[in-house]
Amino acid sequence: MSKVSQQRARVSQRALLLMFFFQGVITTTQIPRVPEMIEQIGVDFNEWGLIMGFAAVGSIVGLSSANRLIARFGAQRVSQVMASAVTLILCSLGFITAPLLFFIANILWALCMSCFNISINSQSVILQNAIKKIIIGRFHGTWAIGAMISAAVAGYLTTVVTIQVHFIAIAAICLFAFFVASQFILNKNESHQAERTKQVARVSLLKTPMRVWLLSFGFFVAVAPELALIDWSAIFSRDALGINDVGLRSVPYTAFMIFMIVGRLSLGRITKIWHMSELATLGGALAFVGLGASVLFAPAIASLDPLGSALVGSSLWALAGLGCSSLVPSFFSASGHVKGLDTATVMARMSLAQTMMIIVAKVVIGAVAQSADIRTAFVIPVVLLLICAFIARIFAKEARSDSVAPGDFAVTMPIAVVGE
Repeated sequence: MSKVSQQRARVSQRALLLMFFFQGVITTTQIPRVPEMIEQIGVDFNEWGLIMGFAAVGSIVGLSSANRLIARFGAQRVSQVMASAVTLILCSLGFITAPLLFFIANILWALCMSCFNISINSQSVILQNAIKKIIIGRFHGTWAIGAMISAAVAGYLTTVVTIQVHFIAIAAICLFAFFVASQFILNKNESHQAERTKQVARVSLLKTPMRVWLLSFGFFVAVAPELALIDWSAIFSRDALGINDVGLRSVPYTAFMIFMIVGRLSLGRITKIWHMSELATLGGALAFVGLGASVLFAPAIASLDPLGSALVGSSLWALAGLGCSSLVPSFFSASGHVKGLDTATVMARMSLAQTMMIIVAKVVIGAVAQSADIRTAFVIPVVLLLICAFIARIFAKEARSDSVAPGDFAVTMPIAVVGE
């Protein structure tokens, strides 16, 4: 039986909700500033894609080392250190003008954010096991709310303050929130008391079941479109949709996030009727139609006035957000049903594999955006969404013969939860 009291669990849960919210805030506050940062460091789209792509090396290092850091120092201490580092790096991004320094800063950002992700997500899993109730969806829904609000507010801030003031202000607010909230999450001793780990035989990487690699690829095609929107939505709004008003450029992405939140927070009820993989099949198709239509009809949308372009683009991206809401949760959920491997191992290998593929995808998108245009580059995430729907359909067919009930799956976000 867990030695963490229900009252202590509730306090820790509220603190974690606050940390997830402000993690979402600090993650997306840069989105409307992407065009400005590209000009600030003097690179083209191809070079920007290289920087964003290979910065993911930091994530790989984080995924490989976070578990050992957490085992030694505890998730509470790791989250405090990494959150502090992330806020300092954000402050620096507004001042860096050298591409190499900007690249290094993004590697460090990815490393620290990866460790921060794992530390707070591991706490959410421990709490869920302690109270024996599915609560992960609340945390990731809260993350999405923070990300959506941040993107919208950042769009306004681009019109009234400099990038330096913007990033320093957001970093200061987030640092204060992280410091306060981290005082109330489970400490190292409490985490060890609450955690229940099933002993399983270790399986070497070379003997990993093929199902895990299929899940990894499905995870990649589910995550990649979301990351493409984070990296390039402001550019797409400006160059493809013709939204020249700086304050309106973040509106389509905000609509995407709002409807992703609505969909993700509804999964608990919907999956009582439909299996998660069946829902993801429909979601992938819906996202394909929404994002695909914004690419296909971009010239017609751009011919409207800025407000009209923002409204039409937002409507199509809202459809895409609703579809995307079930994709990553579907593949994370399926990771708990691989015979011979525990969920932590499957998640770790999925996360590492998809990170390697994300590096390539980001570089390719940047290269296409530079050699052709951003509209052509967005064909890549559109195609990935269609592939995602097909892969989800494979797991949906398997699920029909399984004994797992539709609502037995946890609701998650595209965040690495546990390192190996």
